[in-house]
Amino acid sequence: MLALPLPDGRVPVLLSAHDEMLISQDARAILEYLDRVGEDHAPTADVASTLLSLRRVRRHRAVVRAADRAELVAGLSALARDDENPLVTRSSKSVAPAVAFVFPGQGNQWQSMGADAYRRLPGYRAEADRCAEAFVAAGLPSPLPYLQGGRDQNWSRTQVQGAQFVHAASLAQQWRFCGVRPDITIGHSLGEIAAAYVAEKIPLSDAVALVGARAAVVDRLTGRYAMTVLGVGLDDAEALISETPGWLEVSAVNGPSSTVVSGDHDAVIAATELAQQRGVFAHRLTVDYPGHTSALRPLAAELTEALPRSAFRDGPIAFIGSAVGAEVGSGTSFSQYWHESLCSTVRFDQAVAAAQKAGADTFVEMSAHPALLYPLVELVDDDSAVIVGSGHRDRSVTDVLSANIAAVAVADPTYPWADALPTGVRPALRGFPNVPMRAVHLWAAPEPATNTAPDPVSALTVAVAEWQQAGLPTSADGTRYGIAIVGEGAVARLLADATSTRRGCEAVPPDEADIVAVIAPELNAPDVVGAVGQIVSRPDVGLPDYTAIIGPRCRIVWLITLGGEHVTADDAAVRPAQAALAAMHRSVGFEFGDQTFASLDLPAGEVDEQTAAAAVDVLLGDAGVMALRSNAGTSPQRFVRILRECRDPSGSRPIDAAALENVVITGGSGAIGLRYAQYCVENGARRVILLGRRGLDPEALSRLAARHRVEVLAPRCDITDRAALSAVAAGYAGSGATLLIHTAGIAMARPRAELSGADVAAVCAAKVAGLALMAEVWPLQPECRILACSSVFGVWGGHGHAAYAASNRLVDVLAAQLRSTGLDCTAIRWGLWQDAGVVDAAEIARTQRSGLIAMPPESAVDASLGRYPDDPLIFDADFDRLRVLLESQGITVPFKAPATSDDAVRHTHADARSLAEVVCTELAATLHSGDSVSIDPTASLLDLGLDSLLALDLRRRLRRAVGYSAPVAVMLGGITVMELVDVLGSGSANGQDARKVGIHA
Repeated sequence: MLALPLPDGRVPVLLSAHDEMLISQDARAILEYLDRVGEDHAPTADVASTLLSLRRVRRHRAVVRAADRAELVAGLSALARDDENPLVTRSSKSVAPAVAFVFPGQGNQWQSMGADAYRRLPGYRAEADRCAEAFVAAGLPSPLPYLQGGRDQNWSRTQVQGAQFVHAASLAQQWRFCGVRPDITIGHSLGEIAAAYVAEKIPLSDAVALVGARAAVVDRLTGRYAMTVLGVGLDDAEALISETPGWLEVSAVNGPSSTVVSGDHDAVIAATELAQQRGVFAHRLTVDYPGHTSALRPLAAELTEALPRSAFRDGPIAFIGSAVGAEVGSGTSFSQYWHESLCSTVRFDQAVAAAQKAGADTFVEMSAHPALLYPLVELVDDDSAVIVGSGHRDRSVTDVLSANIAAVAVADPTYPWADALPTGVRPALRGFPNVPMRAVHLWAAPEPATNTAPDPVSALTVAVAEWQQAGLPTSADGTRYGIAIVGEGAVARLLADATSTRRGCEAVPPDEADIVAVIAPELNAPDVVGAVGQIVSRPDVGLPDYTAIIGPRCRIVWLITLGGEHVTADDAAVRPAQAALAAMHRSVGFEFGDQTFASLDLPAGEVDEQTAAAAVDVLLGDAGVMALRSNAGTSPQRFVRILRECRDPSGSRPIDAAALENVVITGGSGAIGLRYAQYCVENGARRVILLGRRGLDPEALSRLAARHRVEVLAPRCDITDRAALSAVAAGYAGSGATLLIHTAGIAMARPRAELSGADVAAVCAAKVAGLALMAEVWPLQPECRILACSSVFGVWGGHGHAAYAASNRLVDVLAAQLRSTGLDCTAIRWGLWQDAGVVDAAEIARTQRSGLIAMPPESAVDASLGRYPDDPLIFDADFDRLRVLLESQGITVPFKAPATSDDAVRHTHADARSLAEVVCTELAATLHSGDSVSIDPTASLLDLGLDSLLALDLRRRLRRAVGYSAPVAVMLGGITVMELVDVLGSGSANGQDARKVGIHA
């Protein structure tokens, strides 16, 4: 988030549109407006403020940095002509960037390189002063004279390398000062120290000591050395070394065509000249020692002696070191790592690959002049990636930083540009032009909060999932349905045979099918951790390529699992992976608006012909969450999963004093964990242990325990690490937990096309494996109650949340397994929490549009402590919208929502209005607009705010009002309101709208 205006003082003027061409039109309209108001007016800040006040930020964005009217006109003119301009930056990225700060090594520094930054950048200056004080406190010379351009002198290696460290760390602080914070840091050679420090893996004192130790050890080398960078890859560099007399070694592999070579001074000169003679780029670096070569290994003892006695810390920012080309964790040997950092070959290429695997798509180099930008561009090889520096030898640092901060910011569709306005947001200009497709604010304002605490029973809905027996669908009529069976093995063959012999059906390829049935792979590990391993080991994570199997006629996509549900008392234990795959399948279904994604669970074990025939009958009926089960000697019966509301939990609601004797909470530093901790403390807990990788600072612990007679402890602990957990349990568990609350876990939104095994593993780590390990390792009192935080997404799925749905479904399965061993374990399937911090604001907004409403934390915690007949779903919802979401996937919703007078008006007067009026009225209701007059019929539905979930709502409303609708894919294809009217006008007679739910047999 931008905390201050841009460093160069220019005003960011943001234009955006759903179509890139519309930005040019908008720029022309604003230029015409500026001509009308005259040249005497200084409009830059007012124009920027007006755009932010009146316009919704859309997918395609452009920002003009303007100091005055002339620069604003120049930038807008460039946009109007679709020309380039140094003050204009564009982006069409649809998600917030994952930022990696990149710290290069020595060789690109010069005296006074930080003078301009120190003078003009407050964040830089504050950090540089702090670092300089640390150097002096450590008995080392201050790096500031070198940075600021003091008188010429024979600078020591400690001063030069110290200045390089301070400059990089201070630039990083300035970026953060301006609101750009790293998710990852990447270190290269000397830059690894700054990267580790900025990632909070080492304190400043250790960083200063490392710089001093490194410089002192290198000073002990005898001989003349040099270093050069060659514009070739590793193999060509080694070939050139072999042709050059003298001692040379590869020091760093920066990229496919950038390799650094060190060695004897004369040999480096010869290699540089040989490369240049062959037309290969070669540049001598200002480094006089053979870094990252075998020449330094004899100094290992001296280096180890000089290093501080310390260890790497855990922290929220990943530190990726080029010494190993991977993330450096708290378990890494401190002294061994820094020895390798100096002596081993720098593998920057591998470090960048590791950062990309961790999600990085934006790279910011922290140096006075670009050193690694060219290799980064080669390595990342993605035109959509943002790769920028922080300085340039021949340009003002404020100009470079401002341009590059703008480049990172414009790539973030949620960036709060208002914070960058020097004068803040002002009243909108009068007569300012409308956007070419006028943006209208269609969302209802949030209702003001009241001071009355809601009653958790009345404010929240509590439900349980149950299986209800239902008859098999009746015989088919004369219509024939094409069914495609996708999968391998005996079950697939039996279903294909049953389809071929079923009256009214024929087996067809997927691209010709009305119904597609996917056979889940045979992943049958009995435990949840093994199930996760089976899923993540598959390149397809157990799911098909849905885009390849869904043809133009397809209306329902079934996933057929074996033993993935516990339906009857006679059922065998649930196969966790089968349950998880069904949850993932349901989530993916929300990406395909014109198909229903349903699931059918068959009994574990061999499937016979009778069951296969019954399964085909189910495929032809209503979609939903189904199962087939049969008792001995009976034919298979169909079961449908339903949700039943629990009006009153059984038993007393509050937990008793005995349960609060020794409380253990995982995810203890997270928002939900802290809410539970607060509840327990306020209700008389004697001892609360908060487990988390980050721990809690002493001040937070003091606030939590203030005014209460309670012992609150927060040991750092990775609950997925058996050894670490065992060690913490030995020191803190005492006689055992009386209440275990498992809140640890993360969410990660990924569309099916981008979902990887690594994503599933990451989401399941703490939530699933952590709970399993806690139940096994942490001592529990005999009456200990376990509350495991799950989610409704495990029951009905969530858009882009296949991995999260799987993790929560596995928690449900694990809770049942623990109950079967005699433990008192309940999975709490949460809805949406207020301020939980699990997902970002965009995901919260999407979830709210699906019908879920954020629950007050106090009510949620209180409701979770009741006793229920099964694992409860606890949530708050707009049931009208939630019904649309769930019924789109064949899930019946029993919950009641009060009828509104608007519904009666629509039913009474629909026939008396034109189709266009009906569409505008229903669209306004979908978007929660005050009235249909505010709907611009020429605007794109997407521009008006329609997304895939709202499109489902609009389709339902149109069907109710006029009897038919348009496919969701059409509504989300960029059409305008009037084009939707045309589609409906032509579609009512030709069957263009096919209902998703239920192809009746």
